[in-house]
Amino acid sequence: MNRNTFSRRAFLKYAGLSTAGLALGACTPPATEAPTAAPATNAPAATAVPAATAVPATEAPTAVPLPSGEIDWWTVGGADVGDEATQRAWLDYYHTTEVGQRVKVNATFLPDDGFSEKMTTVLGTGSGVPDVSTFWSADWFPQAEDLRAFIERDGLDIGMYSKVHFDSRCRYGEQIIGLPIGVGATMYFYNQDLFAAKGLKTPEWGYTMQQWLEDAVALTNRDQKIFGAAMPTRVWRAEFFAFGARPFDNDGKVVDGFMNGPETVAAFEFMWDLARSGAVPTFSEFQALSTEGTGPIDLFMTGRLGFAGLNNGQFGRVDESGVKFGLVHNPKVDGQDVITNGWTLQLGIPKASQKKDAAWEWLKWMTGMDGQGFLQAQNKGYTANIPALWPDHPAQDDPRVQFFFEILKTPQVWEFSGRFPYFSKVTRLNQDLYDRIYLGDIERDQIKTELDNTVATAQEIVDTERKALGLS
Repeated sequence: MNRNTFSRRAFLKYAGLSTAGLALGACTPPATEAPTAAPATNAPAATAVPAATAVPATEAPTAVPLPSGEIDWWTVGGADVGDEATQRAWLDYYHTTEVGQRVKVNATFLPDDGFSEKMTTVLGTGSGVPDVSTFWSADWFPQAEDLRAFIERDGLDIGMYSKVHFDSRCRYGEQIIGLPIGVGATMYFYNQDLFAAKGLKTPEWGYTMQQWLEDAVALTNRDQKIFGAAMPTRVWRAEFFAFGARPFDNDGKVVDGFMNGPETVAAFEFMWDLARSGAVPTFSEFQALSTEGTGPIDLFMTGRLGFAGLNNGQFGRVDESGVKFGLVHNPKVDGQDVITNGWTLQLGIPKASQKKDAAWEWLKWMTGMDGQGFLQAQNKGYTANIPALWPDHPAQDDPRVQFFFEILKTPQVWEFSGRFPYFSKVTRLNQDLYDRIYLGDIERDQIKTELDNTVATAQEIVDTERKALGLS
């Protein structure tokens, strides 16, 4: 492959980047040694009206009709709420309910790539928007309706949701721009047979990045096209946070000393070491060996990958492949916490929607106890964003699911990045460096200089974005 023609789309395809296409999942000691109804509404008691002031029956106010009509919902088949068949069954069930009799939902299923492109277009023009949709890109947040008035009006208890996921994904400044559905996190799946064949000790809680690199090298047999690991999906995920690296300070104001600080330099240098280790497939090797073009999961399911960063929604797929696997958390660095790349899918209402009241009825139901409870009961790979539903998980006795619940207790990348709507704009500046590291177009001792050269541009983005958000 000509390095000059290696496209960003091709790299992401290699890396398996498809947040919409992954079923929800998550990720620490080996799976075989895993660690160990919405709150009732307290309606106020009815207050008797004194006889002297009681309103005569003939003057009783007319009841405000409940929202009704038809709305449009855009979704992705195979997204965090399940494949198309699961979502259609969910929608059929919804239409049997009282609210579903009033508010009909017309679902449009879009492909991963087409969804992002179409959402960006319609939100930019304000024309042709759906009434409810996923808002997974921070670039779309300004076009999402602030839901606080709806929440206050209906007394919706947002405390029923997983707090860390709600706070990091559904808030935009002072606004609430979505409601969450499902939770997931990346875990490192490892091939137990490959470990046994090499006589290697299987990973345990506390597993480090250096141990991961050494094991990946030991597991590799390039003659047999078996690789220890794959490059992480992209820059500034949990693998970088594991080093203590951050693109800017905890207040989201200062770039210098953070994006080019010693922890960040160490993270990029580690990726350089991984890329040069011989333990990861080249792009051409990946293309030749992958069966569906969906990333590391294909190589892992064919027994050609020792480690793969996957998620709990993929337990079933890997089981069906026949590969025996264990789980470990995202490898850590000595002296640092275990950091997890976790997420929730937040759904919202575009500001340009002309049917916000009806859209709210669907949004409230689908992300509520009934909607998420149905999904969880039907799909073992799905975990509701409502902790009160977790004891009813259909796979609650599976050690891997129990392991996942332990992973949800670890610090999440989005606890930091979700507080800053400009996080993605800033960190995109480092993607080219990461790509060049993978392609072998930069020497290890040039990394610090490259990061230094990015600081001024990154700081300008931070300053501009903070000013636009009204932040000091």
